[in-house]
Amino acid sequence: MAINQRKAGSILSYIYIILSNTVSIIYTPFFLGMLGQTEYGLIATANSITSYLSLLSMGIGGSYVRFNAKARVTGDKEKEYEVNGIFQTLYLAISAITLVIGTLLVLLSPYIFQAKYTENELFEIKCIMICMVLQFAVTFTFNTTAMAIQAYEKFIFIRVCLLVACVLQPCTNIVALYLGGNAVTISIISLIISIITYSVYYIYAKASIHIKFRFGSHNKGLYKSIFAFSGFLFLNTITDQLTFSTDNIVLGIVCGPIIVAVYTVGSNFKNYFMAFSTSASGVFAPQINRIIADDCPQKELDDIFIRIGRIQFYIVTLILTGYIFFGKQFIRLWVGNSYDDAYIIGLMLMLSVYIPCFQSIGIEIQKAKNMHKVRSVVYLLVAIVNVIITIPFSMWLDGIGAALATLICMFFGTVIFMNIYNYKKVGIDIPRFWKNIARILPGIIIPVILETVIIYFIDINSYWRLLLAALAYCAVFFISVWFFSMNKYEKGLFTSPIKKIVNKLRKNTT
Repeated sequence: MAINQRKAGSILSYIYIILSNTVSIIYTPFFLGMLGQTEYGLIATANSITSYLSLLSMGIGGSYVRFNAKARVTGDKEKEYEVNGIFQTLYLAISAITLVIGTLLVLLSPYIFQAKYTENELFEIKCIMICMVLQFAVTFTFNTTAMAIQAYEKFIFIRVCLLVACVLQPCTNIVALYLGGNAVTISIISLIISIITYSVYYIYAKASIHIKFRFGSHNKGLYKSIFAFSGFLFLNTITDQLTFSTDNIVLGIVCGPIIVAVYTVGSNFKNYFMAFSTSASGVFAPQINRIIADDCPQKELDDIFIRIGRIQFYIVTLILTGYIFFGKQFIRLWVGNSYDDAYIIGLMLMLSVYIPCFQSIGIEIQKAKNMHKVRSVVYLLVAIVNVIITIPFSMWLDGIGAALATLICMFFGTVIFMNIYNYKKVGIDIPRFWKNIARILPGIIIPVILETVIIYFIDINSYWRLLLAALAYCAVFFISVWFFSMNKYEKGLFTSPIKKIVNKLRKNTT
């Protein structure tokens, strides 16, 4: 049953990625049109501040599955209940701290943003932040229950809940806005949906996996192990927050809500980009760990790094070049000319994660070799530098300046440093990797040149023209890389399923 859960969960995960991004693309123009730039900027600003409350989890969520599995493998139910009780105790403490710190942030918000916001806007930000703080408190309170469902591999239930919330949230938001709601109304709806979702999780966990908690444990060794394991996961959480959430706070302080709204639209494209490009790396983690555990030659790891890296390169390059050609026209059709800067912001943020997206297998290799700690520390330092230079860059070029600061810092941290570290310390054959990537380039040149000519002569002023142009580009891209870039293995990924279907049809007809 667990295997079926994993397969179905994987399929539902891809469905969720596609559906959530599609819903977001369709929903955003309606949302922005009815809500307005200023109100949208208020939500983005409040979210950027309160998102730092996620740091209070200290990365311990990533360790629950490990400690739960260690308890369950012995068959000792009391030990499992003790683990549940310890994590629940930690999360209840975190929830209480969240309410205290969140209250302080709400009280301080008028002083942080008073220079660029009206009195009414400051009041709305406070209301929005109250809802978001309460939402974090609810999440932390029920986090052990949600993670227990995950640990028991009830993936279908989790993914179905996510799919329902993915559709329910925008539908209720649109209805509320039609009835005269504003940014505060949207925040209240989000809080209510969160409470309902976690209540459903708790009811399901009690009924399906019979979750129980044993409180009052004084197992100091277990507490110590949890925090030791979670430490570098916590650093990664801090890094992500500093890198991708600080920009909106800085822009809110020095530029105001409209610039925040424009920046948020641009940064959404980076999120879509990463969601579609990095899904392959985690699937190969077990294989990588097995190769290292069996003390197999490093060449096997290099082969996986290159093989998956090439496939990811096709995906991210198609998306990136497609955005370069059609992104500006799409944004104008999508949310209007007032968001033109979002195109440049989105491009810079996509470029900042472009190379890491097709080298993400390297992170799995580092983890398997227990060599990921240096990466966590260096990335944290790079994120701090990013925060420092974002302030003057934002004063200079508004949202584009903030995105430029992120691009510069990510280049030195995730590209220059990571390639040197993977080559010198982790032992990955980076020169061989880049030689393989270079062999793909001839197939990229033809569609890029052809599309440059098409864009010059054709005015894309409707969704239909945009769709046809994008489909034509995808077709030309695929044909070109098939003949000039793909190797036998990559072509086999497409031809093998087709051959299997043809063979089955032949058997059925004979």
